[in-house]
Amino acid sequence: MTQARRFQITERVVGKGWREIRIEGELDLATVGELRELLDRAVAECDGVAISLEGCEFIDSTGIAVIVQAHRRLADAGGRLAAYGAAAQVLRTLEITGLTSNGMVVETLDEFVSDGQPQVSGSHDGG
Repeated sequence: MTQARRFQITERVVGKGWREIRIEGELDLATVGELRELLDRAVAECDGVAISLEGCEFIDSTGIAVIVQAHRRLADAGGRLAAYGAAAQVLRTLEITGLTSNGMVVETLDEFVSDGQPQVSGSHDGG
């Protein structure tokens, strides 16, 4: 049996007014508060937020709700939020909720920025 990855969240500036938030481990009721704090700040300060789910092993309804709420607040302010890089189990959960059909979940960071926003600084493999 494999051991679950410890929850960790990091953030980096990926362009003027844009941030990337990377989630590792399990995003659930016990850990979602940390994501909520980062997203609240990012929504207030940024035009766009990319959420990397590449290291996210599990997401529950509380994690989804926090991401959807941030997406709505940012969209209402004229900004954009999308999650990318979800592994099979997390992607299935996002598909069931309908988030993959509305453009809020994309496969790669490159897909998210393909419309010309943001200009990502540094190298990134895109998933």
